[in-house]
Amino acid sequence: MLSKCRRLLGVMMLSGAVLCLAPNRAETLEPSPSASAAKSQAVPPSPELKQRPPATAEEKAAQAEGRMQLDVVVTDKSGNPVAGLDAKDFSVKDNGQPQTIVTFKASDGTQGNPDSRVSVFLMMDMVNSGLVDLSFMRDEVERFLRQNGGQLTQPTTVLLLTDAGSETVGETSQDGNKLADAVHAIKPQVHTIHSAAGREALVERYQLSAKALAAIAAQESTVPGRKMMIWIGPGWPILRAPDANYNAHEHELNFDAIATLLTQLREGRMVLCSAGGGNPFTVQDLMEPVKSPMEATAANLALQVLALESGGRTLDEGNRSRQGEQLNACVQELGAYYRITFKPPAGPAYSYHALKVSVARHGLKVNTTSGYYAEP
Repeated sequence: MLSKCRRLLGVMMLSGAVLCLAPNRAETLEPSPSASAAKSQAVPPSPELKQRPPATAEEKAAQAEGRMQLDVVVTDKSGNPVAGLDAKDFSVKDNGQPQTIVTFKASDGTQGNPDSRVSVFLMMDMVNSGLVDLSFMRDEVERFLRQNGGQLTQPTTVLLLTDAGSETVGETSQDGNKLADAVHAIKPQVHTIHSAAGREALVERYQLSAKALAAIAAQESTVPGRKMMIWIGPGWPILRAPDANYNAHEHELNFDAIATLLTQLREGRMVLCSAGGGNPFTVQDLMEPVKSPMEATAANLALQVLALESGGRTLDEGNRSRQGEQLNACVQELGAYYRITFKPPAGPAYSYHALKVSVARHGLKVNTTSGYYAEP
């Protein structure tokens, strides 16, 4: 994990109004924002942190020894999770170097053990979607929740992201019909972040969205178990800019924000699935890991990038009638998974470590976080 001081900088970046953007000549998929506009936007308050139960003996031992803890999902060619694997079936490489697995635990993802359970969050993004899209989104989420007679396999929380921030719709439940009733009552809201504001509006949507994700990731780091966040909508603007437009301080601030959010997602055991976020090809140029501050830009915090780096997926928007299919595709991999720990090799503070977890069985795919930043 990152040091408290370094992480504080990242938290300030993510929870305040200063997600850094280059001034003046920045280039984006849409017109670029200015740095002064980026620093002037109001930010909603963060939700209160939940009370985490005392750490288990296994967690305490892993933390005391500085072990890296990974949730690993193995899927077959149809995308279904594979159970019944042993530690000998897995190999772990850190920056290309083989690592010894210290502990290994298989889980079926059921609710019997709080530390092994899997929870689902459905984020309905009203900030980055049009009013017409929102009606289809609401109908598709409602249909998803009511399938199988409304019996949900995992505890599910529905969240709504509006211009005022994120809020919970109903209560966490496995009663899909009850949640669907709450979703049905949602009224599309008129945006207060007007597109007519141009560059400033892009910045505000970007900041509001990324800040909401950061707050939830930080909150869930206090709660045991594995989580999947399904972000429904196109995601926030991808703010691309030539490196020449950033000064050293802005690069440093972006680096701290990237490292902090990826660390929060990993330690919170949260994987992202972007439903409607587009083809992974749209962020292919952003998938190289950010290894130094001078490589860090606001675009590296794009939703689709974070989803893939967390071990999740980004699915094509397609036509609106497919959103229900995308939700089912995201939750398909929930179920059996494996908890692996290993002792990270020594390295420079804040250096990026690429991870590769493999299984010695043909035709299986491994999903887990793509890397981590070393603590000092």
